[in-house]
Amino acid sequence: MKSIFSFYFLFFVVSLFAQNNIGSGNCIDFSANITNTNHINLGGLTWLNDNDFTVECWMKVNSVFDDEAFFSNKNWASGNNTGIVFDVQDNGANMKFNFKDNTNPRKDLTVAVDVLNRDWFHFAGTFKRGGYFVVYINGFPLDSLDVSSFNASFASQYTYKLGQDGTGNYTYNGANPRFDGKIDELRIWSEVRTKQEIRDNMCHSLQGNEAALYAYYNLNEQSGFLIDDLSSNNNDANIVNGIPTNLVVSGAPIGNTSVNKYGSTLTSETLQLISSNSGTLTINNFNGITGIHLYQVDNQPSLTIGLNNLSGNATYFGAFICDNSATVSYTIKYDYSNFSNAVSDENNLILFNRFKNDYSPWTNSLSIQNTSANYFSNPNIISRKEWILGTSTGLNCQSIDSIFVVSGTPTSASIGWNSNATNWNIIWGVQGFDINQGTAINNTTSNPFDFTNLASGVVYEMYVQDTCAGVGSGLWMGPFSFTAQQCQSPTQLNAIEISSNSAKLTWTNNVSSSNLFSIEWGLTGFPQGVGIPVNNAQLPHVLSGLSPATTYDYYVKTICGQNSSSAWAGPYTFTTLSNVGFEENEIVATIAPNPFRDEFILTYPNISNEEIQILDLIGRNVSFSTSYLNENQVKIKVENARNQVFLLKLNSISTSKTLKITNK
Repeated sequence: MKSIFSFYFLFFVVSLFAQNNIGSGNCIDFSANITNTNHINLGGLTWLNDNDFTVECWMKVNSVFDDEAFFSNKNWASGNNTGIVFDVQDNGANMKFNFKDNTNPRKDLTVAVDVLNRDWFHFAGTFKRGGYFVVYINGFPLDSLDVSSFNASFASQYTYKLGQDGTGNYTYNGANPRFDGKIDELRIWSEVRTKQEIRDNMCHSLQGNEAALYAYYNLNEQSGFLIDDLSSNNNDANIVNGIPTNLVVSGAPIGNTSVNKYGSTLTSETLQLISSNSGTLTINNFNGITGIHLYQVDNQPSLTIGLNNLSGNATYFGAFICDNSATVSYTIKYDYSNFSNAVSDENNLILFNRFKNDYSPWTNSLSIQNTSANYFSNPNIISRKEWILGTSTGLNCQSIDSIFVVSGTPTSASIGWNSNATNWNIIWGVQGFDINQGTAINNTTSNPFDFTNLASGVVYEMYVQDTCAGVGSGLWMGPFSFTAQQCQSPTQLNAIEISSNSAKLTWTNNVSSSNLFSIEWGLTGFPQGVGIPVNNAQLPHVLSGLSPATTYDYYVKTICGQNSSSAWAGPYTFTTLSNVGFEENEIVATIAPNPFRDEFILTYPNISNEEIQILDLIGRNVSFSTSYLNENQVKIKVENARNQVFLLKLNSISTSKTLKITNK
């Protein structure tokens, strides 16, 4: 019996430290047994009580009930208790950090992080005795706290906990707030890490022998309740009130190696990682990105649903965008020139992608392949991604090779794809949605497919899969991004073929489903709303009946439907040609003074033989009186017309000449 017991004891110890070291591997998921206050007891970690330190980890917060501690050695029922607490609170809007040594008053720092509107994000806090505590999110320093007054110990009666306060059973005001989320790659350093050190290490795993590494929990355990400290300091931990599902596949962006770029203008920067035998991945053309990481995993992925892997391929790559924004993009290029298996199977190659390590299935990324230069490219990646080379060899149900927009309206989009099949599955949702939680359309025969009741300005994504005529399943293709076609304003307004009395108005139509427009025009500077309207105009539109040598403005907007139109574009300003003074040797009439107050003198050869008209700017005749001074000059008096602009017209048998005059 003794020998049998020893056998089982040894077997149990080995299983406790079995690690999932593929990419980000596993993580701790506190939501699995949240009602039973499950947490990790990290032990004394005595260095933190009296010295400089850095704590960092990857986090994903599911929900925030009150002010849940995720790292602490104090009773958080009162911030005046001795110890340290890091928490999430205020419905996820903020993280709070509280310090109280056994001599000095407490200090608090509240940092706006918006944890619920982030997926996985990286947290780091650096504490400098006699200096500052600094909070970093995704490598960006967000805020700091002056902690120079602390000269005593943070030691309390409790050990340090992960996922709870120091008591392991946080109770406040009759409630029991519980940290609801996941944590991975917990690292504690016996020094203040620099900003660049935090950035350079956050997207790849450590060896465990790094200088100043006080404790390292990669949380890749696959079973049991002991958590191994991979540093040399033996700060092993254990899961309290744990269940097997506390250890789950992680979605943190972790590789074996990584590179990064940070800066306010990264548009000309490039990141690249080279695998010795599986190709080179390059990312560049960063748009709206101020921080990005590229990482490489030297193993086949642990989750392979949807993937038809290429023989001999044991490498995949990933990119993590540090900016919490929906308006970013970048370009990828996967060069497989040095991967002989890929080159030999080139006609069947597929560049698969997925959102993150705990995300299935892998899908055809719909990237563009250049077989002559041996690479795939995709010019508009808008989120974090992972990529791996695969093949269609051996697949019997694979017939979709591109997805495209057919048409759209402000509330709908018609999306088609190239396929010889007859039946397809579709999953769609708002950009970044989990493919396992999207809206499913099963075995449709509609190609293109019409997505209706879309919200204006919202980016959606879709995946499509051949169902082998309803009896099987091919590869998922996507994501393909689309929006309802917003009613966009015209651009590039212009006026061409301008004469003395007409002009052709042109512009660029940015809405393919509409060919009707509204125009408003008038003399330059007119306030919108009082101009001359043109309804249901088409492109181009000719304005006629204009006055010579006169400057006009026009505005135009797109009509997208009965109750939908774009914003006005404009004004565009143009001037009609004049009948006077443009041809060489032509005799020119003169007006003096101009501007005038009540009267002016018009000089023109044989003026007494001309019919004179004075018009206002909308073409109405204006009353005036004349007094001829000689054959070539006439004094004209305009009554009750101060501060206006007029057109003076000379009508002869052969021509019509118009002059603009101003009264002041």
